[in-house]
Amino acid sequence: MTDTELKTETEEKILDAALKIFARKGYDAATTRAIAEESGFTEMTLFRKFGTKKNLFEQVMLRGNLQIEKDASQLFLPRDNLTSREFIKTFIKRLDNFVLRNFEYFHLTIVEDSSTIKPNVRTTINYISKYFKEQFPDRDLDYTAFGYSMSTFIYSLNIDRYYGRTSTFKDFDESLDKLVDIFECMLEN
Repeated sequence: MTDTELKTETEEKILDAALKIFARKGYDAATTRAIAEESGFTEMTLFRKFGTKKNLFEQVMLRGNLQIEKDASQLFLPRDNLTSREFIKTFIKRLDNFVLRNFEYFHLTIVEDSSTIKPNVRTTINYISKYFKEQFPDRDLDYTAFGYSMSTFIYSLNIDRYYGRTSTFKDFDESLDKLVDIFECMLEN
C-alpha cells in the first residue's frame, strides 16, 4: 500500500466517522474527540488531515454531495414496458435504497445545514417531478406535489430505521402496496 492509498484510507475512515457523529449529534454537539474515537485514530491525526472541525464538516458535506450525484443516476431509469403500477413500485424501491444508503448525509443536511438542504431538496424534487412528467406526460397532476409526497414517505420510513424505532410502516411491502395504490390513482386521474 502506498502513502497516497494510506492517506486516502485514513481520510475516508475519518470522514465516515465524522458523518456518523455529525448525523447523530449535530455539528455543535459533535466533538473531535468522539470523531477520532469512532474512526480509530487520534485527534492529532484528525487535525493533521483536516485542520479544523469546520473544515472536516465541509469535507463531509462535499463528499456527501458527490456521492448523491453518483448514486442518483441509478434512480432515473427508463420505464421500458412496465405497467404504471410496476414502474411506481420499482421506482419507490430504488428511491428507498438510495435514501437508505445515503441516510446519514440526508439526515445531516436536514438537521444541520439549511443552506444545503433547501437547494438539495428542490433539486431532488425537481428531478422526481420531471422524471414522472416524462414517463407519464399530459396528466392532470401536480408533479411537484407528487414528488414531495413520495420523498416524504421514504424519508419517514428511513428516519425510523435510522433511530431503531418501530416504524409507522410496520410491514414495508404492505405499506408499499398501499402507497403504490395512491400514486397510481394520482397518475390515472
